[in-house]
Amino acid sequence: MCGALAVLLAAPILPSETPLISARITPEIRASLTSDYEIDVDVMPHDGDAWSRLSKRVTGDGDRWRDLAAFNNAGETLVTYKTVRVPLAMLKPGLQRDVLTGVFLKDKNDAGNWRHVVIGGSGVEGESLWKIAEWFTGDGANYVEIRKANPAQKLSTRSGDVIVIPKRLLTAAFGGEAEGKNGSTAATEIRESTDDPVERTTADEKSPQAAVEAVAVGAPSLTYERNASEPYATYRLQKGEALYSSVAIRFTGRVYSSDVGDVVDRIVQFNAIGDVARIPVGYPVKIPMSLLLPEYRPTDDPTRVAQEKTLRASEKLAKRTHARNLEGVHVILDAGHGGRDAGTTHDGIWESRYVYDVTCRLKRILEKRSGAKVSLTTKSDSNGYDVDDDDELEGDNDQILLTTPNYKLDDATVGVNLRWYLANSIFRHAIKRKTAKEKVVFISIHADSLHPSLRGAMAYIPGGRFVQGRYQKTDSVYLARAEVREHPVVKHTEKESLEAEGLSRDLAESIIDAFDRSGMKVHPFNPVRDYVMRDGGEWVPAVIRYNVVPTRLLLEICNLGNRRDRDLMKNRKWRDHVAEAVYRGIVDFYGRDAQAGSQMADRRSQ
Repeated sequence: MCGALAVLLAAPILPSETPLISARITPEIRASLTSDYEIDVDVMPHDGDAWSRLSKRVTGDGDRWRDLAAFNNAGETLVTYKTVRVPLAMLKPGLQRDVLTGVFLKDKNDAGNWRHVVIGGSGVEGESLWKIAEWFTGDGANYVEIRKANPAQKLSTRSGDVIVIPKRLLTAAFGGEAEGKNGSTAATEIRESTDDPVERTTADEKSPQAAVEAVAVGAPSLTYERNASEPYATYRLQKGEALYSSVAIRFTGRVYSSDVGDVVDRIVQFNAIGDVARIPVGYPVKIPMSLLLPEYRPTDDPTRVAQEKTLRASEKLAKRTHARNLEGVHVILDAGHGGRDAGTTHDGIWESRYVYDVTCRLKRILEKRSGAKVSLTTKSDSNGYDVDDDDELEGDNDQILLTTPNYKLDDATVGVNLRWYLANSIFRHAIKRKTAKEKVVFISIHADSLHPSLRGAMAYIPGGRFVQGRYQKTDSVYLARAEVREHPVVKHTEKESLEAEGLSRDLAESIIDAFDRSGMKVHPFNPVRDYVMRDGGEWVPAVIRYNVVPTRLLLEICNLGNRRDRDLMKNRKWRDHVAEAVYRGIVDFYGRDAQAGSQMADRRSQ
């Protein structure tokens, strides 16, 4: 922890004076500029929040919850009806920018530099240059450089003064590359697409002519060499790490066995590694830049910049609503595969049979313990929605798709396409019954078959760049169904796609966090993804790509390619835990207890 932040976190919370400015940043977050020019950020927790979940949501790192708790003089249990103070320096980049632009409404980007308009207090004096440097560059000591860039500016400021902060000093939240006092930037807290905070460190002095940057991933770091014939990043292996998991899977996002193998082969060849089993600790593994996920690329890389821009846009458009006990919420559940399509199979475990069981358990919980309306896309022709009380499941894989007329799931492709047509029909009818569109969710439940080193749940959401335009099916097998005929063409505007990405990410992270809090395994790297990467291609699964339910996801509850996950799948209590975690994630997504809801209403009226 840097010295300035350590002092800040150790400081007691004092009653706030009447603020100079107060701004609602999101329904849960309010920011204020106090009379002594401090930025106060107050966050209202969600119902069921834990410190780790709140910390991950606002800082990008769930492990920083102890710092948040200490800053609020609180214990280990989060009191969800009380607001939480969060230091500006701890906020993830997108929220830092939203807070500061929400407080300073006249500020704007000026050809890459930042143009800050000073606000006066009770007198004529405005914010100090130190404070301005602290907010926008991460280090108050940069006021010297800011003054040099504004030669006519006096050391003190007055209301209406315009202070230009050069891009080279700005934090990544404002499109710059500045380092803070502890050598980190606001870009260090990469958005919630990754669990690993990323921060810049100093350039490699051994390569003075190389365009070298460093991004730390926890304790390890990536450095970049851009001037090589093929640009690459370098990662030094840590004790106990393997090339396939700690490099190939982690930094390139590959999860399927053949893809992981291909990437490892490429890295081995690129590094001229003779024996993979004998790579020493600290070995500098070079990773071709083209293989890296966007979030592990340099901060100014166009792919990364585009991804972060999309994330910011999707977050702003995602307007989460609240529903006590899920009253008024319509949950559409889709058990993956079924009928002649068994999905992935390992050691006698058919994906379709077990995920249908989990879906029925989730249906039972939702109907018994909430006010939600529940619709399923499939049904067992012989057992209906009865929950089997056995660990290992046998019996017919006889699910039918509940279109009009029913479809026997003879063809996997037809079955997938009819699912989204059915889901779209259910959604439209819910809207006709005056259900708010934000109160309809679609969850398709699956079990994956990944590299055997991986375990746990992960979720796919509809990435906005993959879900735009129009689509329809015209074969007779489709047109025979009422759900297709009533609305054969699907259209997604850019705004609708971005909104769906934001809402779906929120729900997916809520469910994944519920798994994590329950002590259940979660995919170790990027458990929420906005596209599938396989066999060199990138796409969104059709069941959520052509779906028009704004909040939708495909949930992989485990990896059947891993022996331990397979053993768990054969345990009925574990399947109950999965259903419970998904239920809890939905409740957390919509939930807020009465007292918290009342406080939020009071805060909105201020």
